[in-house]
Amino acid sequence: MQKVLIISESLKWGDATRSVLGQKLPVEIAQAETRREAAVEVESRLFHLVILDYRQVDANVMRTLHWLQGMNYSFPILIISEKVAEPLLQKLSTLSNIYLLMKPAADVALVGLVKKLLLARRVPKQAHRRFKTNQIVQMDSLTSDRSLLTNMFNLSKGGAYCEFEGGGAVTVGDLYRMKINLSDTSREYTFNAKVVWTTPDGRFSGRIGCGLKFVSEEETQRSLLSRA
Repeated sequence: MQKVLIISESLKWGDATRSVLGQKLPVEIAQAETRREAAVEVESRLFHLVILDYRQVDANVMRTLHWLQGMNYSFPILIISEKVAEPLLQKLSTLSNIYLLMKPAADVALVGLVKKLLLARRVPKQAHRRFKTNQIVQMDSLTSDRSLLTNMFNLSKGGAYCEFEGGGAVTVGDLYRMKINLSDTSREYTFNAKVVWTTPDGRFSGRIGCGLKFVSEEETQRSLLSRA
């Protein structure tokens, strides 16, 4: 059975969307109100579609969207909302695999769009296999003298997830050089990585958490030059 995750700003909103879809489509539906709850769901099963159900698309919704895109999965994301500011609307139009349905929308429109998205992507894929771990990793900023000592809890070919103590903001787009010592190979590996999402309440330790995407030296240089 295909699986849908609804992330909403309130249980009431999520329940309403869940009720409509549950009555019309043979799907398994999970709900989450916070990014932490969503992370638990996304890491526990493969979803065919994620729905963001919010009254207004704002900076918080965009952060959740970018966080989902950085999770190394390829499910489509449907945003249901009453209001989207013009700059964010333009931004959404440039993103791939992102769909928007404005409220109020008839139930038939919602069901029809969800059905099309599910039919178009029957088998969800994880871009890179992730390995659970718990080891100390040093992260050195490529734009300042800042250095972080973090705990890395997930590692894949495409990126990593780390948690660390507060003491300075880590923002989406920041570039770091990560030094990872793998005990099974007794070797140290160095990667350039870009922060793709953050959370103030990490799943594993409750500390600040961030998702990182490994980037090539060429992409790193382009990013650094664009900031100059």
